[in-house]
Amino acid sequence: MSNVSRLSRRQFVVTAGMSAVGVIALKGCSPPQQSAPQPTISASDEAALYEAAKKEGKLTLYTVFFTQDVTNEIGAAFTKKYPGITFEGTRNTASTLFQKINQEAQAGLRVTDVFGTTDISQMMQLKEQEQLAQYEPVGKQDVIETYRNLDPDNFYQVGALIPIVIAYNTQRLAAADVPRSWKDLIQDRFRDQIATGSAAASGQVGTWAIAMEQKYGWDDYIGRLNQLNPKLGRSINDVIPVLVSGERAVGIATLGQTMSRKAQGDPLDVVYPTDGAVVVVGPYGILKNAPHPHAARLFMNFLMSKEYSELVAKYYEQPLRSDVKISGAKTIPEMQATTISPEQVKQGIPTVITRWRNLFGA
Repeated sequence: MSNVSRLSRRQFVVTAGMSAVGVIALKGCSPPQQSAPQPTISASDEAALYEAAKKEGKLTLYTVFFTQDVTNEIGAAFTKKYPGITFEGTRNTASTLFQKINQEAQAGLRVTDVFGTTDISQMMQLKEQEQLAQYEPVGKQDVIETYRNLDPDNFYQVGALIPIVIAYNTQRLAAADVPRSWKDLIQDRFRDQIATGSAAASGQVGTWAIAMEQKYGWDDYIGRLNQLNPKLGRSINDVIPVLVSGERAVGIATLGQTMSRKAQGDPLDVVYPTDGAVVVVGPYGILKNAPHPHAARLFMNFLMSKEYSELVAKYYEQPLRSDVKISGAKTIPEMQATTISPEQVKQGIPTVITRWRNLFGA
């Protein structure tokens, strides 16, 4: 089979010519506009912060986490708690949103208040470019200790913990036949059966690819995966619809989406790989030139609350606090989880993007 025909079968979402992750295309860019004045209200003075946020009237969020539906639910909970503030939330891939933020900065536009990404290297770059506002939210002390001080300087905070697991269609694969580990997944019997996202567009898939390279080597794992002709989406979120339709039997997916769709009655189940789920640590940060800086700070406080953790846990997404659990799901320690450090992500993602595109063409 030619490379062209093989690519056309599996490249079902990726748009030709799309920039890789903005960390390569826009590295070194910095906003030309003057920095906006920063709020002086104390994080703990919620009443004053809320009054100032109501005068701003809006919060604009760009996020890579979860799905658009969950993002909308988060916004609804925030605006219910703080009436008088409207919420505009956009969910997309890490590459798309990071590129958009950089383009807005270069154009001198003040659009985004808070940014959440599954590629922590993007947040590290924004910090280096002095594009983030320093803020320590109320409730940070209640976050799971391992992830509490993601940035000791408080330019960004943990906003999502996303385990990547193996998902499968129960009508296509019997429980006895499913892969039990990441290593099992690349057996020849799963040729033409696998769905995944693209590490060239998705920070989650990129982080997973770094983990697989560390465990098994690029050629022995990612190269072997390519030989099995996986169906590639752009986002990791593209995997579950392909499995539900039965077009593919098994996929590299997030735990939250898999369990949520299973709870809705779709023919899906989860395998916690014996060689460890890969946990993507996603940060949120406030843009230094946020048009609604008080609302942004109020939202960061909301993210640290028990209310937020209970909300995302309802959708089988990992809570940020240890006093909230997900019904029917393993905890991160029980998953024997692999977590890639921020520095490893920062150093590894650019290389992964290039190698992935060279190998898969998308």
